[in-house]
Amino acid sequence: MKNTRLILFMVTGALMLLVIFGVDFITAHSIAFAQINDGKIHNPLGSTTTLSQVLGIVISSVQVIAGVLSVVFIIIAGLKFVLANGDPAKIKTAKSMLLYVVIGIAIIFGAQAIAIVVQTTIKQVGSGQ
Repeated sequence: MKNTRLILFMVTGALMLLVIFGVDFITAHSIAFAQINDGKIHNPLGSTTTLSQVLGIVISSVQVIAGVLSVVFIIIAGLKFVLANGDPAKIKTAKSMLLYVVIGIAIIFGAQAIAIVVQTTIKQVGSGQ
């Protein structure tokens, strides 16, 4: 019974993610086809022209995906705590999973701080300050 609920919960979450990202994919495809139809090649990133702007877009996109996945994995770790029923091996597995999720969150969101420092340094060197 408990495994059935867990499987149902995971399938529902996966379907929700597919719907969210599927709508976004269909919208992006519609925009891409609309841009091709007028016979011109358009920049798919809009007014983005520099490498630092592209890296900013990539990092922010990865952060959104990582944020969603980290919430899912924190919920799964919490479920593992609840379903452990006092079994020390299962509790240890749940603790390590939670620790790895927190470390992953720190790395993903620390990457933006590192990117900002590198971009600022490059801009200062380029401007001669």
